[in-house]
Amino acid sequence: MKKLFILLSLSALVFGCDKHNDDYKNNIPEWHPYVPEEKPEEEEEEYTLEDLNHLLIGGGILDFRLVDRFFQSYMTVDNVDIIKGVVCSPYFDSYDIYLQLDGPTISGGPLKSDPCDPGFNELADKYDDVYGPYDAIESRYVKNKVITHINNIKYDLYVLGNDYDQDHPDGSSLNDITSYFFGKKKRIHIGSKWTETRVASVNYSSLVEYNQSDETLIMVNQPRNILRIPLPAQAGIYSFRVVATSGDNILCDKTIENVELPARKENPFSSGSSN
Repeated sequence: MKKLFILLSLSALVFGCDKHNDDYKNNIPEWHPYVPEEKPEEEEEEYTLEDLNHLLIGGGILDFRLVDRFFQSYMTVDNVDIIKGVVCSPYFDSYDIYLQLDGPTISGGPLKSDPCDPGFNELADKYDDVYGPYDAIESRYVKNKVITHINNIKYDLYVLGNDYDQDHPDGSSLNDITSYFFGKKKRIHIGSKWTETRVASVNYSSLVEYNQSDETLIMVNQPRNILRIPLPAQAGIYSFRVVATSGDNILCDKTIENVELPARKENPFSSGSSN
């Protein structure tokens, strides 16, 4: 009887375990791969022209306008003149030659409905100067005509009357150390669907590099068009010959005579400096 009781107990234990195992298996949830919840895309905030005009930049409020054109005149330069030369040390440690560009001009207006010279709209379309409903332009560019030239101009600069440094003796070209500063149209994204057009200052590392390009659409009525030369190794009296050409046409061949220049400053961070 005792043996029978033990067998019955063991049977109950075994069957109880099997039932427990079956219940456990039945309660395991089915596995499903994790799929991240899709969030609705946030709509980009829409700006109006009035919103843009209330943006504070440098403590002032901008004054954007909607126009059809940015350039209001296209010039074919046939004359380059020298306005002045300025010693810019200690700010840039350089001698700057300011240029003035002149020539026949085809003019229009910022809107297609404005009176314009024959061929103006064709030039604007050719150079992709076309604007839509979300292209903002600051009013200063509307009130003051933006004039650009459409012919490529090459510049050459020579030193006369003195050796500029050991690599540039009297009569040699300074193109490799002279930079050309000018303004060009630049369009940037300013939020929502809006873009802003402005004049960007551009400079090439040297006239050698600039002369290898076919740059046109350079602003002629901005305070740019500057040839910037680092000051000489030794203080002295120097003259500079400026030559400008466009194709086979000589636009300028003039000399700035007897300019007194200080010596360029030694760079205190150069490897050859001593403490």
